[in-house]
Amino acid sequence: LCFCGSLSAAEVEKPNVVLILCDNLGYGDVGCFGSTVHRTPNIDRMAAEGRKFTHFYSASGVCSPSRAALMTGCYPLRI
Repeated sequence: LCFCGSLSAAEVEKPNVVLILCDNLGYGDVGCFGSTVHRTPNIDRMAAEGRKFTHFYSASGVCSPSRAALMTGCYPLRI
């Protein structure tokens, strides 16, 4: 991108980020990570057309504290 004044602020392309956090997916993965149990064609297409990250650490093993940590950036015990 060139920020030499020729583009207005509205014309500058902003990145689109989609983060999917599954609280209880069970013992399988989604299709783009090799699952044959769960059919996830829309998630598979988004992964094929964009960037797919393969490593993630959760702050907790249960949904409420892991969501709170993800949204605030704090450790679950501090929330």
